[in-house]
Amino acid sequence: MTAFGFLKSFPKSWLPFNNEGRPQTMSNSTLWRLLLRGSIIINGENPKPKDKVSFPIRQLVFFPKGRRVTLVDE
Repeated sequence: MTAFGFLKSFPKSWLPFNNEGRPQTMSNSTLWRLLLRGSIIINGENPKPKDKVSFPIRQLVFFPKGRRVTLVDE
């Protein structure tokens, strides 16, 4: 599965929260841009949208250089 496909399959409630405490709505193009910019880390790597991800997912971090949101970290 590609990094983009993996993130697209997430339930909206699993995505990072905004400042009001509600899940952010991320469009497909937003997820694509975040992957291109390196704003998402999956298993310690910054995948591009079409890169394959290996399972199991042990680490998932959004916005590692700013408002860091860690969803999975074993």
